[in-house]
Amino acid sequence: MVIEIILGLSLSYALLFLLSVVLKDNSIADVFWGLGFLQVAIHAFILSGTREPSQLLFTSLIAAWSLRLSSYIISKKWIKKGEDPRYAGWRAQWEHFYLRSFFQVYLLQAALVMIIAIPILLIHAAPPPAGVITVVGLCIALFGLIYETIGDLQLRAFITTKQKGQIMTQGLWKYSRHPNYFGESVFWLGASCVAAQVSPLAFISWIVITFLLRYVSGVPPAEERYADNSAFQAYKQQTPAMLPHFFK
Repeated sequence: MVIEIILGLSLSYALLFLLSVVLKDNSIADVFWGLGFLQVAIHAFILSGTREPSQLLFTSLIAAWSLRLSSYIISKKWIKKGEDPRYAGWRAQWEHFYLRSFFQVYLLQAALVMIIAIPILLIHAAPPPAGVITVVGLCIALFGLIYETIGDLQLRAFITTKQKGQIMTQGLWKYSRHPNYFGESVFWLGASCVAAQVSPLAFISWIVITFLLRYVSGVPPAEERYADNSAFQAYKQQTPAMLPHFFK
Protein backbone atom coordinates (compact mmCIF):
# COMPACT_ATOMS: atom_id res chain seq x y z
CA MET A 1 0.00 0.00 0.00
CA VAL A 2 2.75 2.45 0.95
CA ILE A 3 4.61 2.08 -2.36
CA GLU A 4 1.48 2.83 -4.38
CA ILE A 5 0.75 5.92 -2.27
CA ILE A 6 4.33 7.20 -2.60
CA LEU A 7 4.21 6.77 -6.37
CA GLY A 8 0.83 8.52 -6.60
CA LEU A 9 1.97 11.46 -4.46
CA SER A 10 5.27 11.74 -6.38
CA LEU A 11 3.38 11.90 -9.66
CA SER A 12 1.14 14.66 -8.30
CA TYR A 13 4.13 16.71 -7.19
CA ALA A 14 5.90 16.19 -10.52
CA LEU A 15 2.83 17.52 -12.33
CA LEU A 16 2.62 20.38 -9.84
CA PHE A 17 6.24 21.27 -10.59
CA LEU A 18 5.50 21.38 -14.33
CA LEU A 19 2.53 23.65 -13.64
CA SER A 20 4.75 25.95 -11.57
CA VAL A 21 7.13 26.26 -14.51
CA VAL A 22 4.27 27.30 -16.77
CA LEU A 23 2.84 29.74 -14.22
CA LYS A 24 6.26 30.94 -13.02
CA ASP A 25 4.97 30.54 -9.47
CA ASN A 26 6.58 28.09 -7.06
CA SER A 27 4.27 29.12 -4.23
CA ILE A 28 1.52 26.92 -5.66
CA ALA A 29 3.33 24.21 -3.67
CA ASP A 30 1.83 25.79 -0.54
CA VAL A 31 -1.67 25.37 -1.94
CA PHE A 32 -1.08 21.66 -2.49
CA TRP A 33 0.37 21.07 1.01
CA GLY A 34 -3.03 20.30 2.54
CA LEU A 35 -4.34 18.59 -0.58
CA GLY A 36 -1.36 16.23 -0.53
CA PHE A 37 -2.56 14.80 2.78
CA LEU A 38 -6.06 14.45 1.41
CA GLN A 39 -4.70 12.50 -1.56
CA VAL A 40 -2.80 10.19 0.79
CA ALA A 41 -5.88 9.70 2.99
CA ILE A 42 -8.21 8.90 0.10
CA HIS A 43 -5.67 6.63 -1.60
CA ALA A 44 -4.98 4.75 1.65
CA PHE A 45 -8.70 4.45 2.36
CA ILE A 46 -9.37 2.94 -1.07
CA LEU A 47 -6.44 0.52 -0.88
CA SER A 48 -7.26 -0.60 2.66
CA GLY A 49 -10.30 -2.59 1.58
CA THR A 50 -11.98 -1.90 4.93
CA ARG A 51 -14.61 0.64 5.93
CA GLU A 52 -14.45 0.83 9.73
CA PRO A 53 -16.09 3.75 11.59
CA SER A 54 -12.69 4.95 12.86
CA GLN A 55 -11.44 5.16 9.26
CA LEU A 56 -14.47 7.10 8.10
CA LEU A 57 -14.33 9.58 10.99
CA PHE A 58 -10.57 10.07 10.69
CA THR A 59 -10.66 10.53 6.92
CA SER A 60 -13.49 13.05 7.24
CA LEU A 61 -11.45 15.06 9.75
CA ILE A 62 -8.36 14.97 7.49
CA ALA A 63 -10.54 16.17 4.60
CA ALA A 64 -11.88 19.07 6.68
CA TRP A 65 -8.37 20.06 7.77
CA SER A 66 -6.98 19.76 4.23
CA LEU A 67 -9.71 21.73 2.49
CA ARG A 68 -9.70 24.48 5.14
CA LEU A 69 -5.93 24.95 4.89
CA SER A 70 -5.80 24.92 1.08
CA SER A 71 -8.77 27.27 0.72
CA TYR A 72 -7.18 29.68 3.20
CA ILE A 73 -3.89 29.71 1.28
CA ILE A 74 -5.73 30.15 -2.03
CA SER A 75 -7.61 33.13 -0.58
CA LYS A 76 -4.31 34.68 0.52
CA LYS A 77 -2.88 34.25 -2.98
CA TRP A 78 -6.05 35.76 -4.45
CA ILE A 79 -5.59 38.87 -2.32
CA LYS A 80 -1.83 39.32 -2.75
CA LYS A 81 -1.53 37.99 -6.32
CA GLY A 82 1.69 36.64 -7.83
CA GLU A 83 4.41 34.47 -6.33
CA ASP A 84 5.00 34.53 -2.59
CA PRO A 85 8.02 36.80 -1.77
CA ARG A 86 9.91 33.91 -0.14
CA TYR A 87 9.74 31.83 -3.33
CA ALA A 88 10.42 34.88 -5.49
CA GLY A 89 13.58 35.48 -3.46
CA TRP A 90 14.75 31.93 -4.10
CA ARG A 91 14.01 32.38 -7.82
CA ALA A 92 16.39 35.35 -7.86
CA GLN A 93 19.11 33.73 -5.74
CA TRP A 94 19.32 30.08 -6.77
CA GLU A 95 21.56 28.83 -9.55
CA HIS A 96 20.03 26.02 -11.64
CA PHE A 97 16.71 27.24 -10.28
CA TYR A 98 14.36 24.68 -11.82
CA LEU A 99 16.50 21.68 -10.90
CA ARG A 100 16.96 22.92 -7.35
CA SER A 101 13.31 23.84 -6.87
CA PHE A 102 12.19 20.42 -8.12
CA PHE A 103 14.20 18.68 -5.41
CA GLN A 104 14.21 21.29 -2.63
CA VAL A 105 10.59 22.42 -2.92
CA TYR A 106 8.51 19.68 -4.53
CA LEU A 107 10.22 16.37 -3.74
CA LEU A 108 11.13 17.58 -0.25
CA GLN A 109 7.51 18.56 0.40
CA ALA A 110 6.30 15.19 -0.89
CA ALA A 111 8.70 13.45 1.52
CA LEU A 112 7.47 15.58 4.44
CA VAL A 113 3.86 14.81 3.57
CA MET A 114 4.60 11.08 3.72
CA ILE A 115 6.36 11.40 7.09
CA ILE A 116 3.68 13.55 8.70
CA ALA A 117 0.98 11.32 7.19
CA ILE A 118 2.21 8.30 9.18
CA PRO A 119 -0.99 8.32 11.34
CA ILE A 120 -3.08 8.19 8.16
CA LEU A 121 -1.17 5.16 6.87
CA LEU A 122 -1.35 3.35 10.22
CA ILE A 123 -5.09 3.88 10.68
CA HIS A 124 -5.90 2.52 7.23
CA ALA A 125 -3.43 -0.37 7.55
CA ALA A 126 -4.99 -1.60 10.81
CA PRO A 127 -8.13 0.39 11.72
CA PRO A 128 -8.44 0.83 15.50
CA PRO A 129 -11.82 0.41 17.20
CA ALA A 130 -14.06 3.45 17.56
CA GLY A 131 -13.52 3.36 21.31
CA VAL A 132 -12.59 5.90 23.97
CA ILE A 133 -9.03 6.54 22.75
CA THR A 134 -10.20 7.08 19.18
CA VAL A 135 -12.93 9.48 20.27
CA VAL A 136 -10.58 11.42 22.58
CA GLY A 137 -7.93 11.65 19.85
CA LEU A 138 -10.44 12.87 17.30
CA CYS A 139 -11.75 15.47 19.77
CA ILE A 140 -8.20 16.74 20.36
CA ALA A 141 -7.67 16.99 16.60
CA LEU A 142 -11.00 18.77 16.15
CA PHE A 143 -10.09 21.25 18.89
CA GLY A 144 -6.81 21.99 17.09
CA LEU A 145 -8.64 22.48 13.78
CA ILE A 146 -11.16 24.88 15.34
CA TYR A 147 -8.43 26.75 17.24
CA GLU A 148 -6.27 27.37 14.17
CA THR A 149 -9.32 28.32 12.11
CA ILE A 150 -10.33 30.97 14.66
CA GLY A 151 -6.76 32.27 14.77
CA ASP A 152 -6.58 32.57 10.98
CA LEU A 153 -9.96 34.30 10.77
CA GLN A 154 -8.98 36.79 13.48
CA LEU A 155 -5.74 37.56 11.66
CA ARG A 156 -7.52 37.99 8.32
CA ALA A 157 -10.00 40.44 9.87
CA PHE A 158 -7.13 42.39 11.46
CA ILE A 159 -5.13 42.60 8.23
CA THR A 160 -8.04 44.23 6.40
CA THR A 161 -8.12 47.18 8.84
CA LYS A 162 -4.61 47.46 10.32
CA GLN A 163 -2.48 50.59 10.13
CA LYS A 164 1.17 50.59 9.05
CA GLY A 165 3.40 49.12 11.76
CA GLN A 166 0.46 47.82 13.78
CA ILE A 167 0.65 44.23 15.02
CA MET A 168 -1.98 41.67 15.94
CA THR A 169 -2.26 41.18 19.72
CA GLN A 170 -5.99 40.52 20.17
CA GLY A 171 -8.16 37.41 20.38
CA LEU A 172 -6.15 34.19 20.45
CA TRP A 173 -3.09 36.23 19.44
CA LYS A 174 -3.11 37.75 22.92
CA TYR A 175 -2.07 34.38 24.39
CA SER A 176 0.56 33.27 21.85
CA ARG A 177 2.23 34.84 18.81
CA HIS A 178 1.12 32.04 16.48
CA PRO A 179 -2.14 30.43 17.62
CA ASN A 180 -2.65 29.03 14.12
CA TYR A 181 0.57 27.01 14.42
CA PHE A 182 -0.42 25.86 17.91
CA GLY A 183 -3.73 24.62 16.54
CA GLU A 184 -1.91 22.83 13.74
CA SER A 185 0.34 21.05 16.23
CA VAL A 186 -2.64 20.05 18.38
CA PHE A 187 -4.45 18.68 15.32
CA TRP A 188 -1.60 16.29 14.56
CA LEU A 189 -1.25 15.40 18.24
CA GLY A 190 -4.86 14.22 18.18
CA ALA A 191 -4.30 12.31 14.94
CA SER A 192 -1.20 10.68 16.40
CA CYS A 193 -3.10 9.66 19.54
CA VAL A 194 -5.66 7.80 17.44
CA ALA A 195 -3.02 6.06 15.32
CA ALA A 196 -0.81 5.24 18.35
CA GLN A 197 -3.28 2.43 19.05
CA VAL A 198 -1.71 0.77 16.01
CA SER A 199 1.90 1.85 16.62
CA PRO A 200 3.70 4.48 18.78
CA LEU A 201 5.54 5.48 15.58
CA ALA A 202 2.48 7.65 14.96
CA PHE A 203 3.94 10.32 17.24
CA ILE A 204 6.76 10.92 14.73
CA SER A 205 4.15 12.91 12.80
CA TRP A 206 3.38 15.27 15.68
CA ILE A 207 7.06 15.71 16.59
CA VAL A 208 8.08 16.54 13.01
CA ILE A 209 5.27 19.01 12.28
CA THR A 210 5.72 20.77 15.63
CA PHE A 211 9.49 21.09 15.09
CA LEU A 212 9.00 22.44 11.57
CA LEU A 213 6.40 24.98 12.69
CA ARG A 214 8.41 26.21 15.67
CA TYR A 215 11.93 26.23 14.29
CA VAL A 216 11.96 25.96 10.47
CA SER A 217 9.08 26.93 8.18
CA GLY A 218 6.60 28.46 10.62
CA VAL A 219 7.62 30.88 13.35
CA PRO A 220 11.09 32.02 12.08
CA PRO A 221 10.10 33.19 8.56
CA ALA A 222 6.82 34.66 9.85
CA GLU A 223 8.72 36.85 12.32
CA GLU A 224 11.62 37.91 10.10
CA ARG A 225 9.59 40.79 8.65
CA TYR A 226 9.15 42.25 12.15
CA ALA A 227 12.84 42.37 13.03
CA ASP A 228 12.78 46.21 13.03
CA ASN A 229 9.32 46.59 14.57
CA SER A 230 9.75 47.71 18.19
CA ALA A 231 6.10 46.97 19.03
CA PHE A 232 6.49 43.39 17.85
CA GLN A 233 9.75 42.95 19.73
CA ALA A 234 8.02 44.04 22.96
CA TYR A 235 5.12 41.70 22.19
CA LYS A 236 7.62 38.90 21.53
CA GLN A 237 9.23 39.38 24.94
CA GLN A 238 5.88 39.08 26.72
CA THR A 239 4.10 36.42 24.63
CA PRO A 240 5.11 32.79 23.95
CA ALA A 241 5.59 31.68 20.37
CA MET A 242 3.05 28.85 20.10
CA LEU A 243 1.97 27.36 23.42
CA PRO A 244 -0.67 29.81 24.70
CA HIS A 245 -0.35 31.46 28.09
CA PHE A 246 -3.99 31.94 29.07
CA PHE A 247 -3.16 33.44 32.48
CA LYS A 248 -0.73 36.15 31.37
